[in-house]
Amino acid sequence: MATALGTEGKTESKKIALSSGQLTTEQIVTRIKELSKLRDEILQVMRQLNLTRESAPSTGEQLDYDSELESAKRELDEARNLNQEVQGKFERIQRQIDDSMKKIAALTEISQTGFSTDQLESQVGDFRRVLGRLPVKKLEAAQKALQSQYKDQAILAIGNRKQDTFYVLVAATKDKSSQALQTLLLYDFTPIEIPEYKSADVKTEIQTEEERAKLLSKELDGLKLQLDDLRRKAEQTLNRRLDEVVDALMLLRGTLKLGEGTQASRIYARLERVAPTETLNSLSKRGIIELESSS
Repeated sequence: MATALGTEGKTESKKIALSSGQLTTEQIVTRIKELSKLRDEILQVMRQLNLTRESAPSTGEQLDYDSELESAKRELDEARNLNQEVQGKFERIQRQIDDSMKKIAALTEISQTGFSTDQLESQVGDFRRVLGRLPVKKLEAAQKALQSQYKDQAILAIGNRKQDTFYVLVAATKDKSSQALQTLLLYDFTPIEIPEYKSADVKTEIQTEEERAKLLSKELDGLKLQLDDLRRKAEQTLNRRLDEVVDALMLLRGTLKLGEGTQASRIYARLERVAPTETLNSLSKRGIIELESSS
């Protein structure tokens, strides 16, 4: 009947005596609940870690419940905690790399503005400075507006051109800086934030960040290998443990249904493709298999 699943030549059958170790019916039901919960937890962790489910015949005759349940839970916690720890490091380093790349991009743009490091200081004396871009078509009008409204209290310096915009540096007295900026915004002025840096100049800071990003990338590659190794080991451990748990569940359920000491056949069948629903339902009704939506 099991070969109706379409696995002829790929089944393993073994005669066994159903035994619960003289547990009472109530104790068997409790064990089944515990094992079902553990099975679902293992499957959940395997999904979370993106592990492949590879089943195999269980090697043990009977699960030593008291010791094996605790071992299974410990293995499950170790797999989850180790993965979370390494994954946390992985994500933290990835964020640091992303921050470095953003800073490199920002500093690279600053180096292309045409202004020196000294000119880009945010405040010199009584003047505050703001870097930004102005559309080529509105540059002249913006200059005239600043000159007519603020005269020598606001100055606009022109840097390099980038496509249809010019980099500009605005310097205005402290009491006029806000109003001058508002005036320029009317001409589609786009402020550019100048990132903080510790080096003497922008190019040196870019090199420093690039070196930092390279070191972080190497560390990230190492963590990727560590994650792959952890998942590979977890996959082996949890698959083996899940086989034992599912096998123990079937034995206990068989004992509950057929009675202590009943001679039965334990059949392991590997399906090459999904069996037809009609076949599964028929075998399920006859008690040959038990369908579990979670496993």
